[in-house]
Formats: sequence, C-alpha cells, structure tokens
Amino acid sequence: MNQPPPDDHGLIAPVSLPRTGQAPGEVSGPEEYDGFFRIHHGEISDTAWAAQTLAVTRKVADDLPGTSLDEAERADLLDGMNLLLQHALTLTTDH
Repeated sequence: MNQPPPDDHGLIAPVSLPRTGQAPGEVSGPEEYDGFFRIHHGEISDTAWAAQTLAVTRKVADDLPGTSLDEAERADLLDGMNLLLQHALTLTTDH
C-alpha cells in the first residue's frame, strides 16, 4: 500500500544524494564550494577575522529589509549573526 507523501511544509522537493553527501561524479567539490562562497583559506589574525565578520554582517543587515524573507526567517538570520558577532567579540577582548 502506498503511503501518502509527508507534508513538505511548502518547501522545494528534496534532492537525493549518495551517502557521501556529494553529487555523483566530479561535478562539485571543495574548490567549487569555496569559489562560489568566495572563501579564502590562509592565516588570518583574530582581529582581522572579527573585522571581516563585522563588515559582512553589517552588509547582510543592511540588505535584510529588501529581501523576501519572512519575519521568522529574518529572526533566525539575526540570531545566527548575533552568535557570530559574540564569538568575534570574544576573540578581540581579554577573556
């Protein structure tokens, strides 16, 4: 007997991946991920990392009013930014 599909809460259809969590073949990998998100791996001081974090979160906060995110999604994003900024602050202060 076929089971009805579970409620998807209005989300897009799920994507199936192998157990490795990566797309089959050589379609994606760490280099593509880093390139897409403009991630640079290298040495960086705690102060420089905190400054970058502050700059990025400021830009995200400035863009937030123009997004299509609902109130709950905005609250989740702001909660995450708060945690990130708290961590950045601890790196730049005497504990």
